[in-house]
Amino acid sequence: MKPTRILIPLLLLLPALLQAAGDSPLKNHPSPYLAMHADDPVAWRLWGPEVLEEARRDNKLIFLSLGYFSCHWCHVMQRESYSDAEVGKVMNRGFVAVKVDRELRPELDRRMIRFVEAVRGQAGWPLNVFLTPAGYPVTGFTYLPRDDFLKVLRSVDAQWKERHEGISKIARDYFEQTESEDSGAELVDLPDASFGKLVEALLSQSMLAADELQGGFGDGSKFPSYPQLSGLLKISELEPEGGDDLRAFLTLTLDTMASRHLMDHVGDGFFRYTTDPDWQTPHFEKMLYDNAQLALLYLQADERFPGRGYRAIAERSLAFLDRSMQDARSGLYHSSLSAVDEQNREGGAYWWTLAELRELLKPEEVEQLIRIWKLDPQSSEAFLAKPLMGIGVAGGDPRLNRKIRKRLREADKSVMPVDRKQLASWNALALRAWTEAARREGDARTRQRAKGLYRAILERFIVGGDVRRFAGGDRTAETTLEDYAQMTNALAAYGRVFDDREARRLADRLASRAFERYYRGGNWYQDDRSLIPGDPGMSVVPDGVLQSPVPLLLEVVLESEGSDPKLKAEATRLLRRVTQDMLDIPFYHATAILLRQRLGNKR
Repeated sequence: MKPTRILIPLLLLLPALLQAAGDSPLKNHPSPYLAMHADDPVAWRLWGPEVLEEARRDNKLIFLSLGYFSCHWCHVMQRESYSDAEVGKVMNRGFVAVKVDRELRPELDRRMIRFVEAVRGQAGWPLNVFLTPAGYPVTGFTYLPRDDFLKVLRSVDAQWKERHEGISKIARDYFEQTESEDSGAELVDLPDASFGKLVEALLSQSMLAADELQGGFGDGSKFPSYPQLSGLLKISELEPEGGDDLRAFLTLTLDTMASRHLMDHVGDGFFRYTTDPDWQTPHFEKMLYDNAQLALLYLQADERFPGRGYRAIAERSLAFLDRSMQDARSGLYHSSLSAVDEQNREGGAYWWTLAELRELLKPEEVEQLIRIWKLDPQSSEAFLAKPLMGIGVAGGDPRLNRKIRKRLREADKSVMPVDRKQLASWNALALRAWTEAARREGDARTRQRAKGLYRAILERFIVGGDVRRFAGGDRTAETTLEDYAQMTNALAAYGRVFDDREARRLADRLASRAFERYYRGGNWYQDDRSLIPGDPGMSVVPDGVLQSPVPLLLEVVLESEGSDPKLKAEATRLLRRVTQDMLDIPFYHATAILLRQRLGNKR
């Protein structure tokens, strides 16, 4: 037999042989989420153009699976399905399987979330989407038990083989239609005199959504909602003599978030959200972006409402970041603490029983906790710790409370795994918080901490005049408009507080670069190298979990003396831009509306 006739089949088998040998592209990946899938029997690929090329060549659907390390149900689906040999066999035979850390590719994740919400009514993580070889999503879903998941895989594979041309056309037409509908491109001509009404509409809609009994917004799961609460704080400053209802709602929300179970009252730090409207049942992830934003929020609130304990909450949040999320070598911050402990127990480190307390504490200390936490002395059920200091403490000797808290913190509890990714935009948020603390406090330690983080950010995230999203530098990450906006805003704030000309000049350069990369034809694009087709861009970008990146950029350009005059003129024009979406739901445009209110009359 000729050598070439042997070689060709071996080349075709090479990917499978490498996978079988454990040489997965996910092996030892700097993303813990991707690395935990390295030993799956699924032949995972990393997202890139070669994925679409393989799908086109083999006429297979792409199975795109997005998640993140601190997601509880992502871990569950990995154990139940992706570790299963039969599931691996079906996926490898029928699909080009791709695993994505959503925190490394936030724009890909945003577009897939929006699609699944459109077809299913809701979305979340793990997020699983079937794509055509051209990159158009066909359908998607979140967590499914193993048997249901197998049924879906087999059904979708069979349908694709029978009528792939029809499915491809339907997917393309539907996705392009939904993308264009969500672009927010309907601009409205709003006279300058009417801009004040936008602020009134924002306040009115926010108070309609406000829970005036429990704090926060809505009557379901409760999130910290930094963009809206920060905006309402600014509105309350505009009416120092009025707005009693607004002030009452803001202080109620701030007090409740700090005194109930959005906050960890032993180890400090805020959880991502609570699953109930009473702030009692946390979803146990601790995210860097939440804790940085809430430290900033409580510093802002202390300036507006001094003497209520908000400064102490901010200080505890910043201390938590240093104690539990800081990378000792680089000085940067990790992304999150997992919702599940090393034994896969949700919230394992945060639950206590009276039996544990009696082993750790003196009898009089246990009695104090029974009294101030209103515990049943005979109960064996696990519970979450309540406040022992600051807002929400229900009495007791303060010195004894502090001693108890110290002993509980030092207890040998479960370990909550750390996602050690270091991301640009989230570390920029931390720099904003430390900079604001330095501005208010002025003590040497706080100033040095802000300066140290600034230097670490320059070293790890600014490369060749551009922002790099992931300090690991891996090609699986995409730098987004969010990264540039948060970094630009944080550097500008740092430059003002520390009178640092280098920081101000860098902020100006990055703002200009952000316009070059993400602003085209009058629209904003949050990723400049998307493999998913059909992105029409957005004329106005709403607030999300983080503030909208656009007003953060405009603020820097408009307030900096070093901004390019042409860029400043364009920013002035964009500051006046209003869409029908902003008029209809101003709640999601608080950052842009308040910036326009603050700067508009000056221009």
